[in-house]
Amino acid sequence: MKYTISKKADKKVEQDLEIVSKIIIKNLNPVSIILFGGFGKGEGSFEIKDKEVIPLNDYDLYVITNKRLDDDYLDRVALKCSEAIHRGGLDFVEFPDQKYDKDRFFHVDLRCIPYKKLSKLLPTQRTYELKHSRVIYGENVLHKVPDVKIPVSDAIRLLFNKIDHLLLSQNNTNRIKLTYASKAFLDSCAALLIFTNQFNSSYRKRAKIFQETDFPKEFKTYVTWATKFKLKPDFNQNADLYWEKAREWVGYSLKYILKRHLHLKDDSWPTIANAIYHKLPYTYFTPYLPSKYLFPAQYYLTLKYTIKNWKRGELTIKPLFDWRDVGLKLAIPLILYLYDEISLSDYYLNKITSKTKPLKERALYLYGLYYLQKLI
Repeated sequence: MKYTISKKADKKVEQDLEIVSKIIIKNLNPVSIILFGGFGKGEGSFEIKDKEVIPLNDYDLYVITNKRLDDDYLDRVALKCSEAIHRGGLDFVEFPDQKYDKDRFFHVDLRCIPYKKLSKLLPTQRTYELKHSRVIYGENVLHKVPDVKIPVSDAIRLLFNKIDHLLLSQNNTNRIKLTYASKAFLDSCAALLIFTNQFNSSYRKRAKIFQETDFPKEFKTYVTWATKFKLKPDFNQNADLYWEKAREWVGYSLKYILKRHLHLKDDSWPTIANAIYHKLPYTYFTPYLPSKYLFPAQYYLTLKYTIKNWKRGELTIKPLFDWRDVGLKLAIPLILYLYDEISLSDYYLNKITSKTKPLKERALYLYGLYYLQKLI
């Protein structure tokens, strides 16, 4: 099978997946195992050091089972899989204050979908890409996954996450700066293609489509660079330059989409923040709900998030007194901090927690807890 652009790397990935699959089969009794993400598209990232192939980032897997499995149990099995292939099993987003290490933070990400739920998956980018992923064990169930049109909300979510990741990588090593800068360009491209109804599951095909759009030439150049970097990273480059450019073009992409989507008169960051807080919650979740009038149901996500925080010792109370999804509200201080609206960032974070110092670290930590929730 093709997992990367290299036959040698494919062999290493194949060996890892054989080990991982055996553990999943033994512990989870799956109907199917689906390889998702870059490796599932034949576009996985890797590097070769001293003739040894090192897969990068993660193995992203969906396990199709006869009944839903507990997330905590899935996480334990995932850690077992990571350790079996001699990787750390941690997610960098969960440990933003620690130095990045390619082995320690390589993880097997397991998500469970009950068999009977396959045909009822929500219209998300993940569902679209799942349809175009690869079954590596069991029944080929991909025909049961619905064809979906990806909503604008998913494009916005992509950009919120990239802003979080750029802040995470800001003071880290050149290696992690380059990694997250490249991801920022790739997902900015994806977000704009979703918004203009031109999205494709392949990184290479997206880059090709993007070159035919009317977006700025400089932006297209960086998307081309990021696509090449994704396929075979080269860490001997100017990390600060790429990080700064990623910051610039993620901001451009977010403003481009939100100004048009929410019909804003201007795209200053205070206006963007106000619109995310006051306007976006009324439309953001409606593509995933049976009726547009059910938007207050997003409170469930806030409740779930708050309870999980309490279990971690993070006693946030303020989110419970507002129907708006805490994830949308948490994105605002991150955006404002990244684009130098520091006092306004503190103002919006204070709507969620009274403990706002140190500002950047608190915003990253609270958003990271939300980001790591497995919603499908």
